[in-house]
Amino acid sequence: MTGMIGLVGRSLKDRSGNIALMAAMVLPVVLFGAGVAVDTTNIVLQKNRLQAAVDSGALAAASGLANKHMSVDEAKKTARDYLVTAMRTTASSLVPDGAGAAGAEAGAKQAKADQELIDNTVISIEPKTLQTGAKAYDISVQTTLTVELNAMTRLLSSGVVNLAATGKSEGVSETKNALSMVLVLDRSGSMAWKTDTTDPSTSGCYIYEEAYWPKSKWNVPCYVSKIDTLKKAVKSLLTQLKTADPNADYVRTSAVSYNNAQDPAGTLSWGTASTETYVNALIASGGTDSSDAFTSAYRDLSKAIELQAHAQKSGAVPTKYIVFMTDGENNYFQNKTGAAQATRSDDATKFYCDKAREDGIKVFTVAFKAPKRGQTLLQGCATDASYYFQAEKSEDLVAAFKAIGDKASSLVVRLTQ
Repeated sequence: MTGMIGLVGRSLKDRSGNIALMAAMVLPVVLFGAGVAVDTTNIVLQKNRLQAAVDSGALAAASGLANKHMSVDEAKKTARDYLVTAMRTTASSLVPDGAGAAGAEAGAKQAKADQELIDNTVISIEPKTLQTGAKAYDISVQTTLTVELNAMTRLLSSGVVNLAATGKSEGVSETKNALSMVLVLDRSGSMAWKTDTTDPSTSGCYIYEEAYWPKSKWNVPCYVSKIDTLKKAVKSLLTQLKTADPNADYVRTSAVSYNNAQDPAGTLSWGTASTETYVNALIASGGTDSSDAFTSAYRDLSKAIELQAHAQKSGAVPTKYIVFMTDGENNYFQNKTGAAQATRSDDATKFYCDKAREDGIKVFTVAFKAPKRGQTLLQGCATDASYYFQAEKSEDLVAAFKAIGDKASSLVVRLTQ
């Protein structure tokens, strides 16, 4: 017994192995702490990537439904594709084709990861009708991602962390904002002149050119006139509005033409049919004075009855537009009363352009092969530089009116969460 007590006493007094013993006890704690630090950084990174991925998937689905008229199934596939692409690791996405065994292994690993992500993803697309009557969709993309912890952390944990993320968006498949639009169109004599576009529907025709205006001549080939090009361009714009509002619940349009005086104005009405009929009947002749026609457009859009019409139909407050086009410069007062009054029509037109801007009416302007003074008037009249178009060729005019249609009937997609 005495011998045993002595052995214990000697062991307690012997400190030669204490450092190794303490190191053995502390090292796992240090390694675990380091592992937690590394994993925390990685988890935050993966969580942010996952949230960005579901957000991009939800927005892609909303955009597809609104702008590309996808079906619900197509929109779900688009959202899933965006999600998977966004979550692919940089290293695996850079493995080239034909990289041998290593490339095949990396490709197989990535395919497995993609499939796991797809299996863990739930995409919901629910149709709804807004208070304005517009058809819309609520899109939700939910997914989970398993993140493996490093070997140091796995010493004292389960070894994995499951992350979850949800992205939501709203896609509106019809325009939410009602609009009222008046076209102010030049039908002066120069609009009868030929463009640079041939007319393949006939071998020859009588055409007009500035050099011998107002006489015409037989020409082979036949060329499309500026007035016919304008009709084609307007049709393109009206078709876009009709596509955005097929039931004529949100869009009201009219037109007023002018040469040396204002023509009888059209009446603002639902849809585009009456405006298209008005424009198709235009015949080019006479001088140029835009002042009364532009004033008429401004006054029609400013009437209280216009707001009331939309309020009764859809409850929406309309965005108001004037589309002002000319191929020349105001010359009526110059011809009538002399050079001293040459800019009188410009000043009168510009006065109501400024009032339109002050009242929130958006003014698009299109100069079709117009001289410098005509361009200057339209540049000053446009809401801003992006609302001014200068067309030198037939296709430029059609493109300008198409761009106006795109802008006026633009659809809405926004992130809701």
